[in-house]
Amino acid sequence: MLIRRAVNTITLTGEVSQWVQLLPAGTFRGRDGDGPYHDDDPQAVIDATLAAASGADLPIDYDHQTLWTRTNGQPAVAAGWMRAFESRADGVWARVEWTPAAASRLRDREYRYLSPVFWHDATNGNVLRIEHAALTNVPNLELEAIASREQTINGGEIMDLKQLIAALGLPADTTVDKVLATVKALAADSAKTRAAHSTMAKRLGLPEDATIVTLEQGVAGCLNAIDETAKALGLSGSIKPPQLAAHAKELAAKEGQARTAVTDPTKYVPMDQHMAVASRLTALEARLATDAATSAVEAAMKAGKVTPKNKDWAVAYASKDPDGFKTYVDGAPVIVTPGQEGPHGQPSKAAGEMGEADLAVCSRLGLTTEEFKKNLQQEGA
Repeated sequence: MLIRRAVNTITLTGEVSQWVQLLPAGTFRGRDGDGPYHDDDPQAVIDATLAAASGADLPIDYDHQTLWTRTNGQPAVAAGWMRAFESRADGVWARVEWTPAAASRLRDREYRYLSPVFWHDATNGNVLRIEHAALTNVPNLELEAIASREQTINGGEIMDLKQLIAALGLPADTTVDKVLATVKALAADSAKTRAAHSTMAKRLGLPEDATIVTLEQGVAGCLNAIDETAKALGLSGSIKPPQLAAHAKELAAKEGQARTAVTDPTKYVPMDQHMAVASRLTALEARLATDAATSAVEAAMKAGKVTPKNKDWAVAYASKDPDGFKTYVDGAPVIVTPGQEGPHGQPSKAAGEMGEADLAVCSRLGLTTEEFKKNLQQEGA
């Protein structure tokens, strides 16, 4: 909100009165026609005035010198001090403690007007608070000068309207309305800038309230990453993000084409079909191995080197180690006459004794004589 100074001139009677009226109640205008101003709640104006004063008395000076001390270097001599305020039906009143010099000038009618200085909302004219007052004889001249000053609400700092216009880069004759419009536009731009700031911070993985320095560091890091990526892709020179993105899309397209070319439906089959064929092939290989082992064992049985009751053992051996079983058969003696179920044509031996053929079998099978005899007993020999 932009607030503005103004004055309201009151004619003094020449009498030295303790109580003076500062502002009328309701709507009023300055002597020069400026306004309208609205004092619809005099007590609220008094409360705001006392809050701003923070316990200090408000001065009444001569000719508004308080406003011009910084400009002309002259002291602001007090004519009196406003010590208390009252809200009355006709407006805001103040109890003044006049200096002897001021009281004398009032009695001699050296000063005829009291000009309270007040702040008001520049957009609607509502009176906000009283700042001070002055004894003056040229209220109309003072009105124009005082009205040219404005204040922003940021710790009570006062800024001359001309200074504000210059700071905004506007023409010297810019009106207050145009100044307000410019300030609003700047505020809108500022809001957009903050939104863009927040969005950039999010994309960089930074807090939304990251400082400009942090954002710059984040952007610098991204630019370095872009340069490194460009080098890795074989690009040289200063590569901008759009160029890098276009190159990446081109590489992706080429990779997709390469995949399409390699994945020839006439050369490759789906994984489920491949697994099914592999399973059938494994089963076939196992069956062929079993058949081959069975054939080898049957041949060994015909050669009299494996007894029929050891067939299962021999098949398991031949299936697991075909070469080992062949070596065994080649070196094993004939222990059964081909076509017969047991020993034939061999010399008789005493019960419990082992012949040369039995010992040969034990040697080939890696069995002890006791283990071999036990197997013979289990086979019913």
